[in-house]
Amino acid sequence: MFVHGVNNRKEDAGFDNDVARKKEFLKTLLAAPLGLDPAKVHISFPYWGGDGVKFLWNQVSLPGGGYETLALGAQKNEIDLWLHEVQQSFGAKSVILGKVSRDQSFADAVDLIWDAAAATANSPENIEKIAAAYQASQRYIEKYPAPAWALKAEPLSNEEFLDALLRGIAELPADEKKLETFGLSGWLASTKEALARLGSAPADATTAGLLALGRKSAHQKASRFLGDVFVYLKNRGTAAAPGPIVRAVLQAFRNADAARQEGDDKLIIVGHSLGGVITYDILSYFAPDLKVDYLATIGSQVGLFDEMALYSRPLPPGMPTDPKNDRIAANPNVGKWLNVFDTNDVFSFSAEGIYKSVKDFQYDTGYGGFGAHGGRNRHIDEHRFRIHGSESRSDRRRDACPLDRLRRVSEPCGCGIWKPAVSHVAADLRGRRR
Repeated sequence: MFVHGVNNRKEDAGFDNDVARKKEFLKTLLAAPLGLDPAKVHISFPYWGGDGVKFLWNQVSLPGGGYETLALGAQKNEIDLWLHEVQQSFGAKSVILGKVSRDQSFADAVDLIWDAAAATANSPENIEKIAAAYQASQRYIEKYPAPAWALKAEPLSNEEFLDALLRGIAELPADEKKLETFGLSGWLASTKEALARLGSAPADATTAGLLALGRKSAHQKASRFLGDVFVYLKNRGTAAAPGPIVRAVLQAFRNADAARQEGDDKLIIVGHSLGGVITYDILSYFAPDLKVDYLATIGSQVGLFDEMALYSRPLPPGMPTDPKNDRIAANPNVGKWLNVFDTNDVFSFSAEGIYKSVKDFQYDTGYGGFGAHGGRNRHIDEHRFRIHGSESRSDRRRDACPLDRLRRVSEPCGCGIWKPAVSHVAADLRGRRR
């Protein structure tokens, strides 16, 4: 189950594609490592955004906003902002995949290809093809972690780099490439266009326009973020009379618990941002009887809310008397809990300093602001579930086991989705089956 965080509305452009993207990535990339049957696994996305904040004056309080609303979910705006953020992360200049491959790692360059593909995906069918193509590229990376064509002193153009990767995949043995599982039409042209733009130096006027768009986007998202938090706290209700958000999410949890079957017998909950807070509130107060095999909180504020004593479940008397050593006891209904936070995300918090039962993992997306918190989890990078410490991305890739290539689940993150905990969940499940 994936419990979304703030700033999610069905009426926003791109919402349905975002859900389809997460669902396909979760099913395609996770089922087998988790020991689940992809044909049987059920992935649920309980929606609570409709009961989130409502702005009575249509956000006229935003400075300079007038009565105009910004189409945050418009795909062109989102793609433009993604391209801008990536270029900013490389020093506000063009991003050449061949240089990334040579200076950082081939795998990092390939990551950017699939981030671009996921950013421009406009249908569930394309998302399925991209997920399959991503898997094929990982098989190629395992066999050729540093191919000569990707490390040339005079790097290929981004479009040529993608073409070379696809040719390399096509030359793999038939049992390794699985190219018949995806067609190249539909997503290839839009991906190449995005990569071509990524490789072009941004013009000053374009940069200024994107900065203005980014400020508007961040301001509107910040107001929704605060509003959703306040509305949840005000309206969550009690165990005897839960509020609408708690009812919707808890009912989805109950339905998933009742639907366990052979081949799909684990209840795994991923909570992003406020979705992690809502999930923890439900499991610790509203439904302490609900047994969850694995809980992953991603880019969330779970620990922060306990620091402010904002949960329905009260803290033990006198807790904490010694903040350096006192920890809240484990929830008996949660089998394993992993918390993933992004060092670039100001809304992402650690949890080990507050709870006995949690394992923290740090991830660096390379994005800042709301790009780290929410925007990234719409991209494939949020769905590879990779756990690591604070070492460089290239070092992490060299030392990673095959399961680690599933990487993060964040939003998304960032997502999504985005999520990082599941590689360790998969390894644990695999160990138990032995």
